[in-house]
Amino acid sequence: MRVQLRDYQARAFDLARDAVRQGHRRILIVAPTGGGKTVLASALMEMVKDKGNRASFVVDRLSLIQQTSDTFDRYGLDHGVIQGGHIRFRPSMPLQLCSVQTLARRRWPETSVDVFDEAHVLHACHKARLQQNESIVIGLTATPFTKGLGKWFDVVINVTTTRELIEQKWLSPYRVFSCVEPDMTGVAVKSTGEWDDTQASKKALEVVGDVVAEYLKHGENRKFICSAVDTLHVEELQRQFLAAGINVASYTYKDKEEDRADVTLEFRKPDSAIRGLITVTAASRGFDIPDVSCIIMARPLRKSLAEHIQLLGRGLRIADGKTDCLVLCHSGNMARFWADTEEFFDVGLAALDDGKPKDKKKPEKKADAEPVKCDHCGHLHKPMPFCPSCGHEYPKKPSVQHVPGTLKELIAHGDQGLLRKKLWPQIVSYVLEGTSDMERAQRKAQAMYRELTGEFARARVETTKPEPCSSEVRNRIRANQIRWAKGRQKAAQQEAAAA
Repeated sequence: MRVQLRDYQARAFDLARDAVRQGHRRILIVAPTGGGKTVLASALMEMVKDKGNRASFVVDRLSLIQQTSDTFDRYGLDHGVIQGGHIRFRPSMPLQLCSVQTLARRRWPETSVDVFDEAHVLHACHKARLQQNESIVIGLTATPFTKGLGKWFDVVINVTTTRELIEQKWLSPYRVFSCVEPDMTGVAVKSTGEWDDTQASKKALEVVGDVVAEYLKHGENRKFICSAVDTLHVEELQRQFLAAGINVASYTYKDKEEDRADVTLEFRKPDSAIRGLITVTAASRGFDIPDVSCIIMARPLRKSLAEHIQLLGRGLRIADGKTDCLVLCHSGNMARFWADTEEFFDVGLAALDDGKPKDKKKPEKKADAEPVKCDHCGHLHKPMPFCPSCGHEYPKKPSVQHVPGTLKELIAHGDQGLLRKKLWPQIVSYVLEGTSDMERAQRKAQAMYRELTGEFARARVETTKPEPCSSEVRNRIRANQIRWAKGRQKAAQQEAAAA
């Protein structure tokens, strides 16, 4: 079975090959959680093998060896495994799956291409290999925020964005509830920029009961992963969940490797007896169980955007019967990292950190960069006149206000009520020019409205009085339609060329 790539994966694959042709030898591919990093890696390994060359795929955790090996087998990629005592140790094979811990003690295999999984975490042997410059190195990561990462990679390729994957239904949408969270005032900060674990644990223990209570209130008996500060916090959370009749298991470095393997095997089952997994960081990277539909954040983070996004990503994979991911935040992390998370989910990464000192002056935040917390249900969401979870309407702004005169100004203004009043009737007028089918018109109007504003309108075509469509609005709609058509045409050409 040959590796089959989705459209966006194929584009990233082609961009990586183009970068190599241009002389680049250290390429970082940024793929959101659920974007198919392992599949993309399999395609890279397949290409190297087809060309008669040798390649290595390097993982940073033993738990990923078997997971990745199974994927390679599924695609018919015969390979050796470099891991202490592994039954598939076959160094003569052209494709090698390697544990970075084992490579740190052994000679690196002779390869022309090396693929680093979780490349935002570079070990000493990773860096040594990069410095040798003997092979083409392709790094894969979902969270490329490591300080100084730009010193090790020449080119960044964004496979796609999390928002696009959600819109295309490759990832699950998510809902956030900001629950009771610890007061971190006065907690010491380590040299890493994170709160001191011991002090943070004491603060987090204060809301353990609330963590269980909020899950019982909102959790709908969903399968969940819960983050904790340390093993003491894990143990207390586990005790209280069990006391509430909810079967949970711990997953920490203190647990024996075979116990963690047994827990993982059971938790993966659709009908698992384990409802929740409580961990510190062990299950935050590369721990993929698609039917997890609830993430409980009970570990306050101060600086670690990468860890925050990794944990959130554990709940975004799609699965049969799964409609969304519920995020119960007891840490303040969703609000703390809101603007950075939304930006990364929307546009990806523009450039890697080069390790040089940055101007400490922060850019001025947009008005919509801060989330709104519903005071009725705790739902955390983008600014809008009402809560999308419970429907609670927020107090209206004073009636005297400036009415923007242009589409750009209207959209920048961000007032959904004003947008529905001024823009929506024009869009309705436009779509009704081409159809009398109200349902079809509703779908088209909503798509156009979202394309222009980033939001869906809380309105119906059949109950809206159409207003003449301005030339500006008409031109913007047509421009978006042309762009969409060209995108489809380009994708079709790429598919035809690949066939």
